[in-house]
Amino acid sequence: MRIFFLAACLSIGAISFPLSLEAQNPGHTTTHPYEDGPYIFFENGQAIARWVTENGLEEDTLRDGRPAKIFSGAFDAFDPAYLDLEDTFQPAPTANFKKVSRVAAVSDIHGQYGLLIRLLTAHQIIDNDGNWAFGQGHLVVLGDIFDRGDEVTSLLWFIYKLEKQAEKAGGMVHYLLGNHEIMALKGDLRYINKKYRYTMAAMGMPYDKLFGPDTYLGRWLRSKPVAISINKTAFVHAGFSKTLLSLGLNFDAINSLFREHIIDQPEDSILADPYLAFLYSEDGPVWYRGYFEEGFTKWQASEILGRLGERHIVVGHTSFHEIVSLFHNKIIGIDSSIKNGKNGEILLINKKKFYRGTLNGKLIRIK
Repeated sequence: MRIFFLAACLSIGAISFPLSLEAQNPGHTTTHPYEDGPYIFFENGQAIARWVTENGLEEDTLRDGRPAKIFSGAFDAFDPAYLDLEDTFQPAPTANFKKVSRVAAVSDIHGQYGLLIRLLTAHQIIDNDGNWAFGQGHLVVLGDIFDRGDEVTSLLWFIYKLEKQAEKAGGMVHYLLGNHEIMALKGDLRYINKKYRYTMAAMGMPYDKLFGPDTYLGRWLRSKPVAISINKTAFVHAGFSKTLLSLGLNFDAINSLFREHIIDQPEDSILADPYLAFLYSEDGPVWYRGYFEEGFTKWQASEILGRLGERHIVVGHTSFHEIVSLFHNKIIGIDSSIKNGKNGEILLINKKKFYRGTLNGKLIRIK
């Protein structure tokens, strides 16, 4: 069942938010009235969209063949034409992709929707209307869309739409889970922007329930991997430690363990299992920072790559002012501090050559 039309909203709430919100990242303030959503819940055999505007909480029951009454002015990133309420969100059948002509990768966006749009537009990943323009190329988002910034929901709907458009064009969008996705889904709110505390109050539920297994975005998020390989380049949010590789887990196994045994499981049951506890730890793939610690050597990088059977590893998680490369591109760190809302870079891979893509559209070869 697909929803195709965006119309006026129907107010049912009594909560009002006549305010502007100051974001938790420097130099960025939300000056428009408070708006958030939509969030789509599956309840008693129905799909119910709920969203918040300056007038309060609003909702609409989504039905096949009837326009969705979701407020059209508030949510630029949300396009109901791409909703499929019967989608079961099956995980990709493989974590290994070959013969991909062009690859782009970006990481740690942390609610900075506008900055991502500028970056993708500058490098023709999207057109001026925000639609997919990368053809059969692959875009990798290395996690941490959540937390810090105040446009997380917009980013999620935008990446979701882009994923559908890319698939139609013969390309792909890979959204990998980072530590902040895991934190949000498990109710760890240490870094949440205060805007979403207002949303929790309006919805009358904790933040993780907005993305629970009975929600549209929650089901979509739970289908996402932690690690993939494209053209013998491994992509993961934080990294693969030597100890992790000693467990003998391939990417498909790691992805399955996170999806089936970590995201929706209580922490005590995770910590009781040595494999799960390690994946969940600071040496696991969504928390590891060892590549950028003093004393990490080219020999260690080569050993890790040899065990993986890969030529390069691309990670986010550890922040720099620009994309960085270790040991002639054996390891590339692409967390370029987009989270600060001021600048950022995107990694472009074309014909086995690596480039830093700047916000003004410039390409800088990485050697």
